[in-house]
Formats: sequence, C-alpha cells, structure tokens
Amino acid sequence: MEINNVTVVGAGTMGHGIAQVFASAGLQVALNDVSPEILREAIPRIRENLETCVKYNSISEDEAALVPARITLTADLTKATSQADFVIEAVVEDLDVKLKLLRELERNCPAHTIITSTTSSYCVRDMAVALDQPERFLVTHYWNPPYIIPVVEVMPGDATSPEVVETTFQLLETVGKYPAMVNNDVPGFVGNRLQHALRREAIAIVAQGIASPEDVDLIAKLSFGLRLPVMGPLETVDLGGLDLTQAIQKYLLPELDRSTEPLLLIREKVEKGELGAKAGKGFYDWPPGRVEKVIQRRDEVLFELVKLLNDRGFLQ
Repeated sequence: MEINNVTVVGAGTMGHGIAQVFASAGLQVALNDVSPEILREAIPRIRENLETCVKYNSISEDEAALVPARITLTADLTKATSQADFVIEAVVEDLDVKLKLLRELERNCPAHTIITSTTSSYCVRDMAVALDQPERFLVTHYWNPPYIIPVVEVMPGDATSPEVVETTFQLLETVGKYPAMVNNDVPGFVGNRLQHALRREAIAIVAQGIASPEDVDLIAKLSFGLRLPVMGPLETVDLGGLDLTQAIQKYLLPELDRSTEPLLLIREKVEKGELGAKAGKGFYDWPPGRVEKVIQRRDEVLFELVKLLNDRGFLQ
C-alpha cells in the first residue's frame, strides 16, 4: 500500500514534531487540533525546530524551507482525514478522549486508512474497542522530540492485520525512523516499562533520603546512562556475565522498591502543585528561562549524539 497523505491529530507537544517528520520526508501532512491557539503555534514551532535541524545538518536549508508548505493546518477533522492514507492520533493521554476520537476517525477516514496512536501507555486492545475495523489499528510510539529521536515502537494488537504492520514499518523506515517491534500488546510497551522502572527506584531513593535529586541524576547520567547509547542493558549483562547479574540480583533485588502505586513523595508533590517545570517547581526549581535553556541543550546534544552514533555505525 502506498502512503502519500498523512494526518496528525493533535498539534501539541508531540503532534507538531511528528508532522514535521513526515513533511521533511516529502509527504503531504494535514495537522489537526481543536485548539486554534495550538494550531497557530504549530508552524512557528516547526520552523524553530527546523532551524536547529539545519544547524546540525539533519536537513539542508533548502529542504527545510519547503517543509512548512507541505503541512496543512485545519481544525476540521473531516477535512483533515478525508484523503488520509495514514493517521497518527497524538491527543491528550486520556483513554476516554482517545476512544471518542478513534470512533470519529473511523467514520471519517477512507476504508483503506491505517489508524495509529502514539499513546505512551495504553494497550491496543483498550483502544481498539472503539473501532469496527480493529485490523487497521496499531500503536506507533514516538519519543520526544520526535524529529530527533530515531526509534519508534510499533505495537500491533491481536486483530491488527500483517499488511498494516508491514506498511507501517516501511513508512517509518522511509521517513528515516527505526521501527522496533513490540510483540505483545502490553501497557507501556518496552521503552516506558524500562523508563518507569528506573523512575520508580529513583523516586524511592530520594524519598528514603539515600541521595538528593541532583546526585541521583548525576549518577544516572554519568555512569550506566553514559553507556546506554552504545550498549543496551542486555548487551551489558552478556559482557559482564549472566552469573554476575544473577549474583548481584540475589542480594539486591529484595531491597529495590516494588510499589504498584505512585509513591507517596510523588502524590504529595502533586497535591501541593509541585508538578515540575510547568509549575515552576518539582524535584528542582524552574525559574523563568530555565526550561528553554534545558530543552535547547538537550536537543543540541541529542543531534550531536545521533550523528555520532550514525557515523560510527551504531544505527545501521
């Protein structure tokens, strides 16, 4: 199946960047959002992203100049999806909102359209109940910022057709992504299961007074975190020896946090309104200007790292 027209529903944190990915690859993209303000901000945000992409040779200046013209903004969902071959749902992480939208998408999209969600946690089966044709639905989980992070997790459901999976893989590879298959329909897929296991222990360490947030992050970034771009956790197990991992885990695992609910420290901070950067305070203080500086530094280093990994053959 040939994909020419892509629709992204939700132009916020992830959606505008996902639209940029497909438009940068030469595809026509319809970008939809219910918020006129978010739609107005989408192209300026994409242009700003593209400036950084040009700076780090991710795209040429001439090609970057063509990208915005390939993106059509619309608040009309019917108009956005009437010619779509491939749709990415990128709205708020609320199951009821997603189910309502999926029903609308199925009513509005052509019969051949592949419908995907970039949910961060929900199973395919929990969303596919909204559809009469679940065979054309699957999860494609992008990572923020989607125009830099190469991998996309692809998770089909029990009813997803093999042709839909194959077409999705081919499309993602065409636009320069590295699709990774998640074989079972599970909450959080692979990346978020790993990420939140780490976060749970990091929060528990701070809650128990073992180390400060600053030192937890310092240790994570400058120890095993420094290795992760070139050596995954299971490669590291093999290099060190499975017998060593077994010996360490026998002693250590009983001491690790095994909470099945958000930890008290998180609940208390949320109750106090300490929601992180957007509220000015979380584990850190976020005075005006810090968010922009952190994001700029993050993106610059990520561009440099991805280029280095590609040059060294780690992304081949």
